[in-house]
Amino acid sequence: MSFQDVGRTSRSGRSQATNRNAQYRPGTGPSIYATTNSSNATETSFSDESNKIYAQISDAILQYQKNVGLLENMNRQVGTDADGPVLETQFKVQVGVITELGAKIKKNLRSLEINMASMSRTEASRCRTTHIKLTRDFQGVETKFRKLDLDSKRKRDFIEAQQRDNDRRMNEQNEFNDESMHHQMLMQENRLAEEIMREREEEIRNINKGMHQVNEIYKDLAVIVGNQQDDIDTIEKTMEASKTSAEAGLAQVTKANQSTDSCVIS
Repeated sequence: MSFQDVGRTSRSGRSQATNRNAQYRPGTGPSIYATTNSSNATETSFSDESNKIYAQISDAILQYQKNVGLLENMNRQVGTDADGPVLETQFKVQVGVITELGAKIKKNLRSLEINMASMSRTEASRCRTTHIKLTRDFQGVETKFRKLDLDSKRKRDFIEAQQRDNDRRMNEQNEFNDESMHHQMLMQENRLAEEIMREREEEIRNINKGMHQVNEIYKDLAVIVGNQQDDIDTIEKTMEASKTSAEAGLAQVTKANQSTDSCVIS
């Protein structure tokens, strides 16, 4: 018999399981066990207080299982497209509810275990059997809850590790891009500086070439002047001789003119 049987019994009013010749009926009357032997009814019945507590525990375990089922569905969504801050918050809230409910169930189970000391041997034996089954069922669901909680933490840690790795890679990529961009800028600056230097060198070569051409022109002029110096000297001498001849001719003309004037007067 499991706690689901206890829960169904408390809701429907009919028992779903038997223990030897007794029928397990929590929450349906003043006693949990109703035997077929009426003479032993008093000996085999639970107290009303124990009956109520067991009914509460069985219902609490059913609710506990439902909450764990909800948590399991949430855990399946971790790491999927449905994951996000809302799911994470709901998961934490559900864990808190389950933890609180589990603590109450444990407290009630311990309370019943203490009450067994004041029961008769037969009643305590039967109560212990029910107590063990409820405890076993609760522990089974609790173990599932612990595994789900641990699995969720592992998933979250894995997702966070992946996110950190992605962030690290993104930072490295950004640093690489920045470094690459800086390197490209340096290369562009170097190319620009090289082009400027080449242009300056070209300008200097052009200036040197122009100066060389001017020097060649001066040399050519010097050669031409040197080659024409004799002709210039001859022309100069000819001009001086012409001047002398002109001056001598002018003197003779003047003298002849003076002679002509003297003849007319006489």
